[in-house]
Amino acid sequence: MPYRIRAANKIGVCFYMSYSDKVAENKRVAHKCMEIKAYNAGVTRAYYAAFQHIKAYLKGKGFDYKAFLWQNRSPDREFSHGTLKKAVTNCLMANGKKPADVYKLMVLNSLYAKRRKADYDKENILELELKTSLDDLTTVLSVVV
Repeated sequence: MPYRIRAANKIGVCFYMSYSDKVAENKRVAHKCMEIKAYNAGVTRAYYAAFQHIKAYLKGKGFDYKAFLWQNRSPDREFSHGTLKKAVTNCLMANGKKPADVYKLMVLNSLYAKRRKADYDKENILELELKTSLDDLTTVLSVVV
């Protein structure tokens, strides 16, 4: 069981998961959603697996998100989608990642757009859209290391 006990009380036990555990869980669920044809849910899980992976990477590198937001005069909160791609791009480049590899993170735009469509639009996600989201997730996981 990847969960660790955080606290216990009369109601029950509170568990927490590491970001890598959350990434693995969301990735598993996204793939399962393909099997059961739950395309909207799968797209959302693929997006959050990528998001959590990037957040874990930035935290692991000691990225100062508050300073980053201040330098960019951004009113966004830490780890918002609006700033996440630029933050991870800066961090990857500062850690020696090649620009051609970092460019592959353009797939984040597609992941986010499909996640918003799945969550907020009347139109349903198609099987092909989930497949491309799973491929995009694989790209993010391979670049952000």
